Amino acid sequence: MNKRKSIIGAFLLASSIALAVPLAAQAAPGMGGGKGGCEASMHMGPGMDGPGRGGMMRMLKGLDLTEAQRDQIFELKHAEMPKMREQMKLMRDLKNQLREAATAENYDAARVKALTEQQSVAMATMMQSRIAGERAVYEVLTPEQRKQLQEKRAWRGDKREGMGRGMMRGGPSPDA
Repeated sequence: MNKRKSIIGAFLLASSIALAVPLAAQAAPGMGGGKGGCEASMHMGPGMDGPGRGGMMRMLKGLDLTEAQRDQIFELKHAEMPKMREQMKLMRDLKNQLREAATAENYDAARVKALTEQQSVAMATMMQSRIAGERAVYEVLTPEQRKQLQEKRAWRGDKREGMGRGMMRGGPSPDA
């Protein structure tokens, strides 16, 4: 009887894992769930979107993009990555320098001021690049897709506004 229980237990464990793996893959963006390919990789790119952000790339999900549009967006996004990577490296370096300046033996206010000004310029450059990238993607969309994008933005703005007061407004998501 004990051998039978251990076989049943092993079977239950194996079947649980077999059921959990596809669900986990589906939950991770770009890791096998969703449509994959360009659309899955568009969700997380330097400067475009990130966890918790509602940028344009995430909002493209329900717009029924053509293959040609997906290819164009893929090219635009990946052409921007080297520039963003350089800006991110600069930001990381400036942050480290500021951290060191805060704990240096002799505090140099002029150096800290210069570093924070450089950091502000780098951040502005990153934001300008991100906005230019979003605009380039927007130019790829058809008038109908642009309208759908605006509707999604309006719905999400209403939703965020309602959440700030502790309640949600509106009905179902426009991409539901």
